[in-house]
Amino acid sequence: MKAMPRLVPVERRSRVRFPIELRVRYRTLGRGEPLAGVGRVVNVSSGGVLLAYQDEIRAGTPMELNIEWPSLLDGRVPLQLVMLGRVVRCELSGLAVALSRYSFRTTRTTATPIDATSVPKPIMQRAASA
Repeated sequence: MKAMPRLVPVERRSRVRFPIELRVRYRTLGRGEPLAGVGRVVNVSSGGVLLAYQDEIRAGTPMELNIEWPSLLDGRVPLQLVMLGRVVRCELSGLAVALSRYSFRTTRTTATPIDATSVPKPIMQRAASA
């Protein structure tokens, strides 16, 4: 009997994703019921971001994301990464947003450290612990 060759999963993304855990505030833009909340970045690339989130948001929904950046400008000024994009996938594993624009902005407040009790768990973890 002939052994079948093992298939190796192929990465289809054109950009490298970086795992990073940061607090994010999000809000929907455009028509429809406005929605805002707090979540956690799971990973990010120059083309998109994956979030752990609390709300049901439909694919195609435009969004603004405000991420508290962990580094300070000149060692003292808090930064925020502001991203605009559109939801491309909403699943138990997370909310995927394709980016159309992003920029860093300075903030007046001090950066808030991530507190595991204030950031939602991914939906799969919530379902498993219920």
